[in-house]
Amino acid sequence: MVKILKITILTILGIVIILAGFYYFLSKKTENTAITIPGILPTQKTSSFSLVNAPSESLKGEISTMSGQILWQSRVATEGAQISSPQLIQQGEKLETGKNSALVLKYDGIVKVTFSPETAIDIIQTLPSNLVFSQDSGSAEYKNLGSTSVVSVRALSLLVQNSGDISVSINPQRPIVTLVVKSGIATVAYNSLGFVSHEFTIPAGRTYTFNDHTRTGVLR
Repeated sequence: MVKILKITILTILGIVIILAGFYYFLSKKTENTAITIPGILPTQKTSSFSLVNAPSESLKGEISTMSGQILWQSRVATEGAQISSPQLIQQGEKLETGKNSALVLKYDGIVKVTFSPETAIDIIQTLPSNLVFSQDSGSAEYKNLGSTSVVSVRALSLLVQNSGDISVSINPQRPIVTLVVKSGIATVAYNSLGFVSHEFTIPAGRTYTFNDHTRTGVLR
């Protein structure tokens, strides 16, 4: 009986020693084969977009003449501020004339924009290949200076591409746009109320009257 007890104790002790040795071997192996993974930092990307400054490739316009009350709205402003002297105008800004006021905005060799009193125009885009103005109110003349750049004017829902000398007027009482083609040709485009696109050209000497509510026009 004592002999059996000794054998049992020795057997249990042997199992404990074997398990302890096996556990120690595994722990040492894991420790020795551990691989340190270097930290990976995210690549920092620098954006060139700026609310304050227009894209570097965009053109700046120059106010060549001005009189009366002139309001200028910067790219980050929510309303216009009066200016008293000419300044450079960049993409994304807005100009507005008051009563008995006048303004001439020029992009050398491309286009000259003459503001009548109580006229508001957003300078939407001034890339060398494509200049876009959005006229909110009043009357303005857009004279293409012979450049190959595309000069476009949006007045309410009417889009006009100008290759000559045109004037655009918006009726202050009714949603009526009057386009007069003084020289060259103008290409107009708009969507009807049924979302059908219309596009055609208007030669020099003709006048086009566009009703923004009905999305129809009359050529004279």
